[in-house]
Formats: sequence, C-alpha cells, structure tokens
Amino acid sequence: MGNVVSSIVSNGFEAAKNLVFEKANKYIFKLNDHLKDLEEVKPDLEDKKVALLEKLDMNDRNGLPRDERCKDWISKVEAIQPKVSKLLQDKTAELERLSMCGICSTNFFLTYSYGKDVLETLEEAQRLLSSKPSGEVTRKGLPPGIEEIATQRTVGLEKMLQTTWSCLMETDVGILGLYGMGGIGKTTLLEKINQKLLEKKDEFAIVIFVVVTQNLQVETIQNEMGKRLGICDQAWKTNTQEEKTSRIYNVLAKRRFVLLLDDIWEKVDLKKIGIPFPSRENGSKVVFTTCLKDVCGRMESDYDLEVKKLDPENAWELFGPKIKGNTLNDPEIYQLARQVCEKCEGLPLALKVIGETMAYKTSVREWKRAITGLGTNAGLYPEVEDKVLKILKLSYDDLKDDTIKQCFQYCALFPEDEEIDNDRLVDFWIYEGFIDEGGDREEAIDEGYKIIGELVRACLLIPVDTLEKVKMHDVVRKMALWVASKCGEETENCIVMAGTGLQEMPKVKNWNAVTRMSLAKNYIWNVSIPPKCPNLTTLLLADNWLRGIPGEFFLSMPKLVILDLSFNRILNFLPEEVSNLVSLRYLDLSETSLLKLPVGLGKLIQLRYLSLRRVRCLRSISVISSLVNLEMLLLHGTGYVSLELLEAIKLMENLKVLGVSIDDADVLERLLSTPSLVSCIQHIRVAGIAEKDRPVQFGTAMASLRSIEIERCIISDTIYGRGFISSIWFENLSSVVIWGGHGVHDLSWLLFAPNLISIDLLGEEWGLEEIISREKVYGLQNERRSFVPFRKLRELNLRGLEELKSFYWERLELPSLKSMIIFKCPKLKKLPFNKERLKGIDIQADREWLRGLEWEDEATEY
Repeated sequence: MGNVVSSIVSNGFEAAKNLVFEKANKYIFKLNDHLKDLEEVKPDLEDKKVALLEKLDMNDRNGLPRDERCKDWISKVEAIQPKVSKLLQDKTAELERLSMCGICSTNFFLTYSYGKDVLETLEEAQRLLSSKPSGEVTRKGLPPGIEEIATQRTVGLEKMLQTTWSCLMETDVGILGLYGMGGIGKTTLLEKINQKLLEKKDEFAIVIFVVVTQNLQVETIQNEMGKRLGICDQAWKTNTQEEKTSRIYNVLAKRRFVLLLDDIWEKVDLKKIGIPFPSRENGSKVVFTTCLKDVCGRMESDYDLEVKKLDPENAWELFGPKIKGNTLNDPEIYQLARQVCEKCEGLPLALKVIGETMAYKTSVREWKRAITGLGTNAGLYPEVEDKVLKILKLSYDDLKDDTIKQCFQYCALFPEDEEIDNDRLVDFWIYEGFIDEGGDREEAIDEGYKIIGELVRACLLIPVDTLEKVKMHDVVRKMALWVASKCGEETENCIVMAGTGLQEMPKVKNWNAVTRMSLAKNYIWNVSIPPKCPNLTTLLLADNWLRGIPGEFFLSMPKLVILDLSFNRILNFLPEEVSNLVSLRYLDLSETSLLKLPVGLGKLIQLRYLSLRRVRCLRSISVISSLVNLEMLLLHGTGYVSLELLEAIKLMENLKVLGVSIDDADVLERLLSTPSLVSCIQHIRVAGIAEKDRPVQFGTAMASLRSIEIERCIISDTIYGRGFISSIWFENLSSVVIWGGHGVHDLSWLLFAPNLISIDLLGEEWGLEEIISREKVYGLQNERRSFVPFRKLRELNLRGLEELKSFYWERLELPSLKSMIIFKCPKLKKLPFNKERLKGIDIQADREWLRGLEWEDEATEY
C-alpha cells in the first residue's frame, strides 16, 4: 500500500514539475524571442489598420455600405495597440531580471506574469493580423431606374474629368479648386478623381476624402481626418486641437498625400488642421470643391477650374430618356419638354429631379404648368442658391398634399448626409401629428411608409442600400430648409444646426418664432436657458456631451411634443421640471447614463413613446407605472423587469410596442402568459434563466418580435415551442443573438423567421450540433413551395460552437448574405453553398479551417 501511495505522489510531483517547466519554457525561456516577434507585429498592425481605413474611405466615396466587421476589427486593433506599446516599453527592465543567459529570473513570478502577457498579446495580435477583413464590398443591386440615373449623372462630365486630372498631375499644381453652383456635379467629379487616385497607389501613399459643410469646426475636420489616418486612439479623445494638429502633421509630412475637400464655403486653414502645405518638393496635393469662386482665392489655389452646366444637347441627353412611354411623340409636348429642360439650365441635379417628376406627365396642361412653376419668383436668396432651389422646388410643389410636404420638410432636421432610419422617421411624423393614428398604429405606419415611397419616387429622398433607411441630397436638404423658412422670409422658424460642431446653444433673436430645432451630433456641454418658446414642438439634442439639464430649461416649452436626448452618454441627471412638458408625446433617453428617473416624469400623461434602451446605470424605473397612456415602451438592455413592474406594464391599456430584458424565469413565464403583452413585444433580451419543472415557451402570438437576445441560459429546445412546421411564428424577426445555450441541440425555429437579417451565435460549452434539423422541418418545402430559406440573411456569425456539424443539410441560395464570421467550429466541415458563392461574401475565419472545408465543386481557389 505504501508503495502505491509513494508512486502516486511521485508521479503527481513529476507531472507538476513538467507543467511548471513547460509554462516557464513558454513565458520565460522564450521571452526574448516573443518580444522580437511582438516588435515585428507592432508596425504590421498599424500598416494594416491604415490600409483598411483607406479601403473603407474608398468604399464610402463609391457609395458602398460600410462593413461593421471592419469597424470591429479596427476597434480591436486600437484596443490592443496601447498594450503592445506598454509591454515593449517595459522590455528593458523586464529583461534585466533575467540571468544565466535568460534561463533564470531574479523574480520568477513577475517575469512569469510579464512573459505570459507578452505571449498572449502576441498571439492575439497575430490572430488579428490573420483575420483582417478585406474591406471589399459588393454593391447591391438598386431598385429599377436608379442604375440608369446613376449612369446618366455623368453625362457631359467626361471631358471635365480629363481636364481636371491632367491639371492635377501637373507638378506646379499643389492646390486645385473646383467651383460651380450647387448640384452642378462637383461632388461627382471629385468622387471620380478620388477613384482614379486610389487606383494609383504607386504615386500617392494616402488619399483622404472629407466632406466639409457650412459652419464646420476645425476640430470636426481633424476628427474626420484622424479616423481616415487611423490615429483616433484613446489619447486622441483627450488631445487638444493643437495636439491633434501636431499628430496629423507628423503623419502627413512623411508621405505623399492627396486631400480632397468637398463642399467648402469659406477658407479652410490647412496649417491649423495639420496639413503640410502642398509643394513641388513634397509632391502632395489638395483638391477642393466650392459653390463660391471667391473661396478659391482665399484658399490660394494654384489653379481654378469652373464646373460648368451641361450644354443644351448634353442636358437633353440626360433629361429626355427620363420621359416614359410615347409621351414625346406628341409634337406639342416635345416642344414643351425641351422648354422645361432649358429651364433646368444644364444643372444635372435639377435635370434628374425634374425629369423624374415629369416622367409620367402626359397632358399638355401639366407641361405648361411645369414651365410656369419654374419661372415663378423664388424669393430673396443669393443667386446661386436661388437658381437651384426654385428649380428643385417644382418637385416639392408637385407633392400631392400638405401632409407629404410637412413630412418632407421634417427630413431636413437630420444632419447633412445622415442615413435616416425609416421606422424612426415615421415615429416622428406620427407623434408630431402629421399622420393621424386614428386609434390604429399599424395603419399610421403604413401611411408613413407610403409617404416615404412617394418622396423616394419624387427623388426628394434617396433609398440607402439596405432599403431600411433613406437619405437626403444636401442641395435638396437646403431646399427643404428654405421652404420651411417660407422661402427665406422667416429664417428662425426652423433652426437646424445638426452636425456643425457647436459647443453651445445657438443665439436666436426671436424664440417666439421657433417651431423646430435640431442640434444633434454636436459638442454641446451645457444648455442655456432660453426665454419663452411658446411654439417649439420638436427639440433634437441627441448625440451631444450633455451631463445635466437645468430645471428652468423646461419651463418655457408648453407645446413641445418631441424631445430626443439619446446618445448623450454622460447625461446622468434629468430635473423634476420635466413635468412642465405637458404636451410631450415622444421622449428618447436611450444610451444615456441616467441614475434615476425624476418623479415628475410620471406626470407626463400625454407621453406616448418612451425609450430607455441601454440606460445601464438606471437603478429604478418604477415611475413609468404612472404613464398609463404609453404606446411604445423600450426597456431592452436597461434593467431587468420585475414582477411588480410587469404588473404595472399590464395596466398600460394603449401599449402597442414593448422591449424588455428578463433574468427571471417566473417573470418570463408571467410575461409570455399575458396575451395583451406578448402581442406587443418587439425586442426581448433573456439572460441567466434556467428552466424549471415546466419549460417556458414563446408563443405563436409573438408576430411583432423583431429582435431577440438569449444570454447564459440553461434551456431546452422546447423554449421555442413545438409544432411550428405548419405556421411561421416570427414573421417580423430580423435579429437573433444567442450567447451560450446549454440544452439546445438545434435552432430549427430560425427557419421560420422569413425576414431574418442577422444571426449571431456564441458558446464555448454549447452542445449545438446543427442549426436546422432536417428531421424537424421535413416536408416544409413541399408544404410551402415558394418558401426560400434565409432569403434576407445578410450576416452570419458562428463562434465557439465546438460541436456544430451542420448549418443546413443541403445547398442554400442565401441571395442576401454579405458577411460571415466563423471561429472555433472545428467539426463544421461544409458550408451551405458552393465554393463559387464564397466570392461574394466577406468572411472572417481561420485560414487552415477554411482550406479544410469540403465543397461539392472546386471552381474557386482561396
């Protein structure tokens, strides 16, 4: 017996000794080698980050969507770079601890810890280098007609492009100015120049395209350039303007660069920004566009080129094909159409917009009316603006009723060039009162989307690639603001200074006149107390630096119906005087740092919309129990709903949309057994729930569900229910996130979310073997012959699913799939598409795993 014990102890000691020696070998004996590798990795990380930022910049200029994985990769690099620098900074001191040729250390535990950090950081850096996304994005097919318009916009610019390029390549030209009226094609020309420059990587190391707008601050331009140059690290956020200037200069002074500045309205001080002055010696270039010729002189440009309007024949070449059918076969309409084309004065934007407006006009009277409209007085306005705005206003005048016109004007409240979420826009229209709910929210939403469609067809809004958002051309936006000011007669009626770099509230002469104010995306720290604002209905202060708001601020806004304070991430205090906003119907406090809600909030009996998404510091939300008229309540990502709060929510008889976070099985069961609430749920987050004696099931009534997050739950497949083959439960579900899912062996229910856009699955100890079980969904295709699985899926992320063997048992089309992230899924040997399809997908995965995949065809090499 003694010999057995002795043997066990001896063997255990030997194993422990081997383990220690193995770890010491990795962290101490090879420390010097790991540090050398880390020194080599450091510049590689920076170079690849800069290269990716430049690629994203080119994508932006070409109108391609930005891949969120690229942003995520850059964030990870920026997070690890300070750690790499610190480890290398401590290198000398740490190596001095080693003795005996680097085998022993004077402080074993400190060296062991340092060596462990070095190796782990090195491995993480190497993983990042190997997983860098390409940044390549395939342009999605556009709706009918859009491709034709995009092509025609370049009519007449080919010669100008050639002239501009030749001039730019002259050694004596360091600064080149392009000037011309708004909508003349300057931005298009600059984008073409940008594209040609990016193709000549052997001549220019850096090409930066920055959109500059009116009232833009120097620091705002610096921040945009910092992103392009990849120097927006943690230190950048605290740098002064002078320090940012120095950092930008130090990067650009070492390289031959081209800076493209679009739409400047006054002199841009290059020195103050940090841009080395272009010269024959450094070979760098600056090209800018402006509506004002005087700016060229103030910019000290070496050469100025006027972007001129199209000649009559090129103008007709752009305008004529937009008139549909046989309309132009009528000689009288043909002559009138030529007159309308002439009224557009060769302005490409006007030709496009008016052409689309007149596309289906088939009567002589309609064409005569158009000519009359183009000739009316547009009000007292600077000449350049006036010519553009009165032309564009014809499309506005052609809108069929005042409701659509009001909705159009409202779009101008958003920052220039911002993509506007369709759902958010419609909510604003509803709660401003443009669209009458009439007790039926779904009908109101349908009406809102109908209006968006009409504005898109009128070319007053532009659909974004995903078709879930829209944007407004900057000149059209100027026209909208001009119309809102009653053609310049009441300039303070609608104050819009969103995204202009403001640090304080603007000065207003007549607060009585202000009806809407948009100051979003600025740097406002404090809000001054305005005098009485009796007519203010909308106040947008999202994405600023507000920490708190004085109570007096809310005492003079009796008609305010929309207040947006979202994304003020350091806002931790809301005063009791908010109760004075007696007309408030829409309040967005998402992504703030509020610690509590004021009691006065409960007095806002008119409130219909309240968003508290991701207010993570909020301690209590019990005050919302007084808001019995709420229609939309968004709490997901904030606090977890208690039984007491759930009972209060049940009393909200008008509730139509609900977003919640649940971490208690009893609360979840109670929620899902309340039909009036289940039908309202659009967003739900479930965390840390272990099923009890009776499994919790999502019911078929959850037709409104749009996003679901399940995190750290111990549940069985039955949480998703049974018998789902015959009916599609999740008709509106677009996003699914599941992090950890003990007890779940497949996620076949995902097949019955026909509008699913994103799937994100993560779980180190998850027993998931297949995403879709053939056995569970057998016969569905026969039952629904037109059913196309995952036809809208754009993003698929699978990480840490070590038992996963199959996504789907046969080939899928996946026509919308654009990106995939797959890591630590060693048993997944086949993807649900052929190898050729991989070309159109931005995939991040381990290269060895990717090479080992089995394909039905071998047409594509990696």
